Amino acid sequence: MPLDIRERFEAELAEIPDDLFDRERFVGGVGPADADVVFVGEAPGANEVEQGEPFVGNAGRVLDSLLEDVGIERKQVYITNLVKVRPPENRDPTSDEIEAWRPVLWAEIEAIDPAVVVPLGAFASREVVERDAPISDLRGETYERDGYVVVPTYHPAATFYDDSVKAGLQEDLERVAEMAGR
Repeated sequence: MPLDIRERFEAELAEIPDDLFDRERFVGGVGPADADVVFVGEAPGANEVEQGEPFVGNAGRVLDSLLEDVGIERKQVYITNLVKVRPPENRDPTSDEIEAWRPVLWAEIEAIDPAVVVPLGAFASREVVERDAPISDLRGETYERDGYVVVPTYHPAATFYDDSVKAGLQEDLERVAEMAGR
């Protein structure tokens, strides 16, 4: 059964300041409420806002392909973002935005109680792992946060700019699949 973020996390969403919660650019997480894996992106893009679902644009197609390669179906995982509202002009999320949306992210993770949390890219990885380091330094390792196993990896969009990233991303997703019992 899918998790209805607006209903399930109504109290946490009510705490988001109005200036940081543009309901027309809001994209909640999607996936089963009992998923073994939770993927955490940075923030929704234009395609995500248009379709109301995270990772449905070009980066989502890369993620879907890599998941398929490692034996994980998209419908088996929960996919969300660190910040649930697309930042204006597709800029990086600010520290205020990240701080405001943090309780919603952790409420999602706690409700799902996954075997593995996979932050995608630098912003999500630094937040989830609580380390200010480049993603190239964070990935390839397994961390623990609040009792959850965390496997940070590259954002699928990084493959558009650097072909060598794809091998590392696939390697990390293979580890995730193994940890999730796939």
